[in-house]
Amino acid sequence: MKRTLTLALAILMIASCAVCFASCSQYEMKFGKNFSPLDSQMDVLMGLNAKSIDVGVMDSVMAIYYVSKDTTYSGSLMIVENLVLATEQYGIAARKGSGLAKMISKTLIELANDGTVNTIAEKYGLASEVCIDKNATVAQLTAAEQQDWDYICAQGKFIVGYTEFAPIAFPDENGTLIGFDIELARAVAAKLNLNVEFKLINWNTKEAELESKTIDCIWNGMTITAEREEKMEVTIPYMNNKQVAVIRKEDKDLYTTKESMKDALLGAEDGSAGMECCVVVEEEE
Repeated sequence: MKRTLTLALAILMIASCAVCFASCSQYEMKFGKNFSPLDSQMDVLMGLNAKSIDVGVMDSVMAIYYVSKDTTYSGSLMIVENLVLATEQYGIAARKGSGLAKMISKTLIELANDGTVNTIAEKYGLASEVCIDKNATVAQLTAAEQQDWDYICAQGKFIVGYTEFAPIAFPDENGTLIGFDIELARAVAAKLNLNVEFKLINWNTKEAELESKTIDCIWNGMTITAEREEKMEVTIPYMNNKQVAVIRKEDKDLYTTKESMKDALLGAEDGSAGMECCVVVEEEE
C-alpha cells in the first residue's frame, strides 16, 4: 500500500512539475526568467509589493507618479535608473471607420493652441510630456467616418474606455474620477458640444469593446503602434511616454540592467506596451 501511495505521489509531483514548466514556458522571453501577465498596471505595483514579481515594466508617466507621490509605493519601490526599455507616444483610438478620432484630433489642436491642454497638464505635472503639434492638419471625414460621427452625435455623447492609473485616470479621495486624460476628454467633449461618459474596461479586451460599441474610444495612455493604427482609427500623438522597469528598493543593487534580470520574474499589464518589452507576443490569426 505504501509503495503504491509513494508511486502515486511521485507521478503527481512529476505531472505538477510538467504543468508548471509548461505554464512558465508559454512566453518567449526577451529578458528575465519568466513572465506574469497582469490585469492592470496597478497590479504591477501591487505584485512588486507582494513579491509575486521581481521587476515590473510599465509606463513612466504612471511609474514616476506612484514612486514619488503615493505613500503606498514611494517608500518601497523605485524606477531602475538609466534603463529605458522603449520610447513611445500616446494616442486616442476609435473603432475602424469612425470619424471620432479625427474630430478629437482637430479639437486637441484647438485646445493646445488656446492653452487649455497645457493648463490641464500642469495640474498633473505632465506639461513637459505633451507633444501635440499645434500646426498639424487633419483630413476631412470620409463618407464612412461621417456616418459613424453622425451616430455619435445622435447619441449626444461619446463613451470613453479607461483603466485606473494616476495621473491619467483615477478616483480622488471623494471617489470622483479625475486625471489628465479624464479632464482632457471632458474639455474635448465640451468643445464638440457633446457629453462624455467613462466606462472602466479590461485593457486586454479594449478592441472588442470598441467593435461592440460599448465604448466609442480608448482614451487611457494608449501607445500608438502600427498594428493599432491598422486595426483602429488613432488620433495624432498627444503625449510622450517611456517603458521603464520598477523594482523594490531593497533590490536596487541586484537589478540595474536587463542582463542582471536574467533570473527575475517579470510582470506587466496583459496586452500592454510593457508586455511587448518583456516577451515576444504572437499575433492571432
